[in-house]
Amino acid sequence: MKDEQIEALLRRYRPIARLPLDGGRSSPEDPVQRLPLTWPWAVAAAALLAITVGIHAAVVAAPEPSQAVDAQRVQAITNDLGGTEESRVVAEWLARYQARAERDAQVARLVRGAETGRQ
Repeated sequence: MKDEQIEALLRRYRPIARLPLDGGRSSPEDPVQRLPLTWPWAVAAAALLAITVGIHAAVVAAPEPSQAVDAQRVQAITNDLGGTEESRVVAEWLARYQARAERDAQVARLVRGAETGRQ
């Protein structure tokens, strides 16, 4: 492909009308320029991401490390995950999370039972 052919193809895909963003200061022969207002959108997206991550971290509570963890449960989860030291750490976290979920469910049942008894 020769330079003349490339130029012909490029001319074929030139924009038909000029955008009024630059006030008509550029000529049709100038190269296509980036729009000047793209960075505020990037800043807004970064701020939204930071807010979302911050709220998520504040809302999702990690299991309490002081809770007693059932050793058999931890060992069973560790074996299911591969038996490595890393899987034991994950298994302890999961066992604490499960124990907390069970405790929360038990409290919810007690509260529901007390509310039903009052009615």
